[in-house]
Amino acid sequence: MVKELKSAFLLVAIVAALLATSSSASAQAIRPKLDPSYIPPRTPDGKPDLQGIWETRNAAAFDVSEVAEGHEIPYLPEALDREQKGPRVDPIAHCKMPGVPRITYMPFPFQIMQRPGYVVFMYEYLHDQRIIPTNSRPHIDGIDLWLGDSVGHWEGNTLVVDVTNLDERSWLDSARHTHSDALHVVERYTRTGPNTINYEATIEDPKTYARPWKISMPLYRNTEPGFELREQECTEGDNGRPIHPLYRPLPKGDPLELTR
Repeated sequence: MVKELKSAFLLVAIVAALLATSSSASAQAIRPKLDPSYIPPRTPDGKPDLQGIWETRNAAAFDVSEVAEGHEIPYLPEALDREQKGPRVDPIAHCKMPGVPRITYMPFPFQIMQRPGYVVFMYEYLHDQRIIPTNSRPHIDGIDLWLGDSVGHWEGNTLVVDVTNLDERSWLDSARHTHSDALHVVERYTRTGPNTINYEATIEDPKTYARPWKISMPLYRNTEPGFELREQECTEGDNGRPIHPLYRPLPKGDPLELTR
């Protein structure tokens, strides 16, 4: 069993490294062109329909600077020093939730469902979920959450989600890009075509970054017939090491196919 797990982790690491080191031209090749004339379908209550199973095709979960504007994170000097002295083990290695925005670009699919007044995100990773009201209610006070407190509203064809109350123990990626308890994220989901959503997040943390900064990436609809989310669980063994059971085979063929 241990040998199988090591082999699986090695294969995932190799694929991630290939994705992360692919050329910028390849990275831009997968980004769909924004069509300003595209009119998204509507739900019965008249809102833009974002429903479906979606996934990213990048290595941002391993290094978020790959999708940051200018490929740069504007750290404050004191925050860099704090980061260097902080924990060196990714919290997800101990089965913690990834936090926001990282949960969006984890290499696992997620499903969006809509009901009047709510948008529901169901993530295959750790079967996490976010039930987001779209009535712009006030944020809750006095509690930090791994996935934060999310409040949404619609701006034209874009779902805007304001996220606060994020636990400072989460990381933005496996490259140890961290934040403080002052993290504030504003996500924007815009349907750009039948099978694409443009995802953008503005990240603000006055204790960690010199200015707000943005990440952006396309989300792709999974169009495989009969595809559905499966259970993905992480449990820590007696020695504190995480156990991720093998649950979904890697795609066959060229491991760089997702970057094209």
